[in-house]
Amino acid sequence: MLSIFVALAAGLVVGVLVSLIFSTWWAGVLPFIAVAVGAYIYTVMRINKAVNGAMPGVMAAAQKRDLDGAVAVLKSVKERFAKWAPFLGSQIDGQIGAILFMKKDFDKARPYLEGAFVRSWDAKLMLAVLQSGALDPKKVKKQELTLGPVDELMEKTVRFADKQGLLWSAWAWLHWTNGNTKKALELLSRGKEKLGESDAHLAGNLLALQNDKKMKMKGYGDQWYALHLEQHPVVFEQRRAQNVRFARR
Repeated sequence: MLSIFVALAAGLVVGVLVSLIFSTWWAGVLPFIAVAVGAYIYTVMRINKAVNGAMPGVMAAAQKRDLDGAVAVLKSVKERFAKWAPFLGSQIDGQIGAILFMKKDFDKARPYLEGAFVRSWDAKLMLAVLQSGALDPKKVKKQELTLGPVDELMEKTVRFADKQGLLWSAWAWLHWTNGNTKKALELLSRGKEKLGESDAHLAGNLLALQNDKKMKMKGYGDQWYALHLEQHPVVFEQRRAQNVRFARR
């Protein structure tokens, strides 16, 4: 937000000077607008350059599986620059929340996901998973997921991300898991209207439910497994191999 105040201050100074020179207030209107807009664009560009310069540090930490290090870098970036640009803080919150969620540190992830920018659909989808209770095997087994708040959150999110197939499919999957196939079909149909044939996985799940078959989400790959709603096949095979070795002892 400071970038806006800086831009307005710069424009005001120039506008007042021009008005004094020409002895009329309207002479300073155009200079005020031009300088304010120019100063704002320049300031935001400098901030974006500085933020982008810090991102390789986040990526490097993530590649080393040092998720705590990645979070630390993001928190540092937020502390330094969030006050300068609108929505920057909420965008960084979404990234921090997503990392903590993937790390399964759900209690710490939740407030960051709640504060995430509404256009950060992946962060909002993670929040929806937490809200639903779908990570509690007992609630899933008894079909006792809490989906009212999820529907409210997802309706807001799809306004800005209606072309994200995983968003529609995961939302539908939560209802299907909870025994509400009708609602799942409705959501998949809405998603297909937005995406057409561009998401084969969504279209396939819609057809599957229409024919009383199960939804299959593995086609979305790591994006799906990052939600922790199903176990990644690699992890499953590793645990299976460990169990076999243990049984042979």
